[in-house]
Amino acid sequence: MSLPYDMIDLVLCRVPVKPLLRFRCVCKGWCSLIDSNAFVKKHVKTTIECNNGGGLLINDDAGKIYLADFDSLDDGSAAVVEISNSLQTILSGVEVFSAANGLVCAAKNEMNEIFLFNPSTRKARKLPSAPAEFPRTFDTVETSICGFGYDHVNDDYKVVKIADCKFQFQGFMVVVYSLKTNSWKRIHNVPSNICFYLKWGVFASGALHWLGSKNPGHGLETIVGYDLGLEQFKEIPFPAVNKKYVNINYRSLGPVGESLCILDNYPNFSVDVWLMKEYGAENPWYKAFAVKQPVLLNFAALRPLAFSKSCKVVLVEVDNAKLMWYDPKRKTAKNVRIRGIPNSFYSYLYTESLLKLSEDKPVQKPSQDMLLMKQKKKRDDFLSRGFSLKL
Repeated sequence: MSLPYDMIDLVLCRVPVKPLLRFRCVCKGWCSLIDSNAFVKKHVKTTIECNNGGGLLINDDAGKIYLADFDSLDDGSAAVVEISNSLQTILSGVEVFSAANGLVCAAKNEMNEIFLFNPSTRKARKLPSAPAEFPRTFDTVETSICGFGYDHVNDDYKVVKIADCKFQFQGFMVVVYSLKTNSWKRIHNVPSNICFYLKWGVFASGALHWLGSKNPGHGLETIVGYDLGLEQFKEIPFPAVNKKYVNINYRSLGPVGESLCILDNYPNFSVDVWLMKEYGAENPWYKAFAVKQPVLLNFAALRPLAFSKSCKVVLVEVDNAKLMWYDPKRKTAKNVRIRGIPNSFYSYLYTESLLKLSEDKPVQKPSQDMLLMKQKKKRDDFLSRGFSLKL
């Protein structure tokens, strides 16, 4: 007795990536199903919705990359493992800066070499060089920034590079790489009155985000967003904070899970954490929680990464040196012990997925009729062999 095709599809969508890669060997029908683009998209969507298959990626100062299971951070059984030697060789010396739906982006050599890789499938791809007119050294640009994210409008993954060519009196130059076409193109509708203050763009809600200012030397004034689907720049206001009573030391920007996050850091070593509740709304921000002394003593940099599955505690990176679970309600913190973790690192969350990076022709999803025909043929072949007679 065989399971209905729809049932097989439904069950496999909830299976983690590693077993799925083994299940490809069960039969040709399962291999075709798991390799199909439709299944890959459905699997990553199910993984995100069910909050399953989370991984922690750790990038140390030497450019080495380690992985840890997110679910194991709770019970103290977590341990880091280096990515495969073949992948580590390709990605040697890189700086990881973003992840989306299981694909991770990294760069080296003054952003002239950019890589996409999937830690779950151990596949990597070096992007082609940006157009010839794009500046390649910091001698010819004042600032150079980059970002990576998922374009849900066109079902594509894109890398955005921005160079401030004031030394050449050209203003900003923006180029966008598309994984779907494996090519770069130049974007011309670039705001000329914005200064960017963040090297790596923060991906959230289909857009990349940088801290910015309209008046150089006046400090941070706005968030500059680039919509990957519409290919347009936009401005997002900061949370409404009464500056008469608040002395903010500095602001930083980052992702917390799937949400955009602002960190307001104060001179007394405390941090207010703002999350975006509704992207594009008039007042999109709400104060999620605050971290103050003596819970965390004399920290210089605090990065919330994600809430736990229960949403009761949040994983935070402290001073690029340790990870902690912080309970906003009880105002308590607990160290996360991870065997083999480097002394200094930068961490990212990623989703385990089957997303491809190769230029292989898309594998079509096998139809139910095709699978039934194959099953019937196997049965008929078995019966014909069983009842064959020698005369």
